[in-house]
Amino acid sequence: MAASKRRKHEKKICIEHCPDGAIVLEGLHGTFDDPIVVTREGDSIITLPKEDADKYFNTIALKRQEAGYFPSVGQVADDAALILRNCQFVLIEKLVFEDCWPTALYLDECQNIVVKDCCFRRATIAIGANGGNTRDLLIENCTFFQTDPGEMWNEITWESIHGSFSAGPYSVDVKDGRHALDGDFFRAWDIAGNVTLRGNTIRDAFNGIHFFNRVDRLEVCEPAKAPRYNTDRKSANTVLIENNLFERVRDNCIEPEDHAWNWVVRGNRFADCYAPYSFEFERGGWFYIYDNHHWLINKPGSGTRDSGSGFKTKGSQRNDGDFYVFNNSWLFKNGERTFRKQKLARLKHHNNAIKDLAKAGRFFGSHSLKHTPGDDVLEAEEKRFTRRWREFQIEMNGDWIWDGRTIDTYRDVGYEFGPETQNRDPGFRKPTGKGHLKSLEPGSRTREAGAPWTMYHPGFTEASTSKNPDHPKLYVLEVKGGGQVGAGLPEEQREQIDEFLSFVPAPPLKP
Repeated sequence: MAASKRRKHEKKICIEHCPDGAIVLEGLHGTFDDPIVVTREGDSIITLPKEDADKYFNTIALKRQEAGYFPSVGQVADDAALILRNCQFVLIEKLVFEDCWPTALYLDECQNIVVKDCCFRRATIAIGANGGNTRDLLIENCTFFQTDPGEMWNEITWESIHGSFSAGPYSVDVKDGRHALDGDFFRAWDIAGNVTLRGNTIRDAFNGIHFFNRVDRLEVCEPAKAPRYNTDRKSANTVLIENNLFERVRDNCIEPEDHAWNWVVRGNRFADCYAPYSFEFERGGWFYIYDNHHWLINKPGSGTRDSGSGFKTKGSQRNDGDFYVFNNSWLFKNGERTFRKQKLARLKHHNNAIKDLAKAGRFFGSHSLKHTPGDDVLEAEEKRFTRRWREFQIEMNGDWIWDGRTIDTYRDVGYEFGPETQNRDPGFRKPTGKGHLKSLEPGSRTREAGAPWTMYHPGFTEASTSKNPDHPKLYVLEVKGGGQVGAGLPEEQREQIDEFLSFVPAPPLKP
């Protein structure tokens, strides 16, 4: 049965090959126990081709630039092959999207949606989610690629996709630009939250997971215990990103913009990605990033922007919650930077394992060791990570950093590492295994070398208002010393941490 432009209330909708325009499903209402299922008929493929797509999107980008804006193309993302609007309790499974420009699947003001076992081949955006009432989404076991293997990484320049006068400067080239690729696997605009992305494979794409938050504008002085702190945090909160594979992502893998709260990022693999994390915040917090494996062995082979990093940080960073980065492993081959510049306020960096085979000593950026008392601090921080750790409540302890510099060398110029940070080789030289199980296997010396530290739950602030002194204790985890350094946490320790982070989203449909 071919899907019509609009259908309501069927328990199962099978979509046949539909190349003639968007399919719109509006007002579908299943239940938690009995969702409406949207799947495909036989080997059908959903497409939304654009004639001369590159020229079409380059022209959009140019007009944006000429109007004085950044030359993006995401503002036309609601032109999608499959649109769900005002739907609840829907399972979308086993669909195949191919050549959908700009967007394959678009969720508009929807709740309790599962997208599972779908394949997205060539699109600006695989899945777009929009609307302040959009929440409770699960994206699981899907695949996405924008180009043939290695093409974007080795042949297409970064600036031809995302270049602008402010980032280069590069003007939009209508003839040879590639702005059609300036998209993401999952992009959200001002959605309420409760989103899980699990077990997906994102390869040969420009970006991975990208949240925009244009509605949260808390005053800097607004205390976390004030009523408005609850009512005015409307978007990009409570997100779980786990067990995904990111491979040859040319820009950013995980990018929440401006404001975001309560994110857990765990168990992912980042294979030859330019910048796994982009944290350019005005205000945010309560991030827990752990047990992830990152390696950058083969640098991009075309154009500029070929020296990757771990974290891209920027913004005023008036964060009211901590950013916990612990028990992660990093392997760089070409002197890439872990923190390349500026700051990430309230960063708590513990028991991570970092190794640079080039021993370039660039953990904190290309100018990390330059130290002149008369330097303008803000200007200096454009080329190195901040040393103002006390001001921004930054802590680093228990990490093993093997990058050609001693820890004391960094301390001498003002980086106040904790006493258990070590200049030791974590033992891995290359990733081993395959696919989602590929990992950086640490040496035996890392197994019982971790430093003790303390982690707080997002619920701690609210619990601390209780008259019962035992309530806040429920939201504090004391991590004992002698545990793992780097990723690959023992099962018991991993389970303890997973259980502590009890705020992660519940399943949107009955499992």
